[in-house]
Amino acid sequence: MARLALAAAVLLAASASPALADPTGLRVTALAGLERTDGAPGAGASDGFYYGGQLGFDWQLGPVIAGVEGDLGGSSANRIIGTRRADQGVFASAAVRLAVPVTSRLRGFVRGGYAYHEVTYDTGRAFHGSGWTVGGGGEVDVTQRLFLRAEYRFSDYGRTLRGQQFLGGVGLRL
Repeated sequence: MARLALAAAVLLAASASPALADPTGLRVTALAGLERTDGAPGAGASDGFYYGGQLGFDWQLGPVIAGVEGDLGGSSANRIIGTRRADQGVFASAAVRLAVPVTSRLRGFVRGGYAYHEVTYDTGRAFHGSGWTVGGGGEVDVTQRLFLRAEYRFSDYGRTLRGQQFLGGVGLRL
């Protein structure tokens, strides 16, 4: 909770300066944070470190910024289920997003779309789940092209797999 409060304070302090960038166009972001996957919802979750990358494009639509983004990542999480070990494998999503300016350098956003997740077992088998994801967060401009991002996501990959991610990122507008 202290880290979240510190991140919010940094975002607000950085947003007090004049605007530096046009937040539209192509962007690439490195993401990292906490990932929590529940393989049998309600039976307990496995936590891990999420790492990944994202590619997106934004358009200005009046006062709103609309965009699309796709990301690909992985996690260090694993869990023992009976005698099998399950490793959280690939995560991927394709989402649309809507952002609104909070200040001249800070934007709040919501996102939603398709989600995919693969869990691999030490037996060589794998579970491939697909479903939906929703979330939201904020971005703050640091320089003309550099920005910081913080977000929360909830994903449902089918009947037996759900996940949450608390992510931070560093992005570059190209």
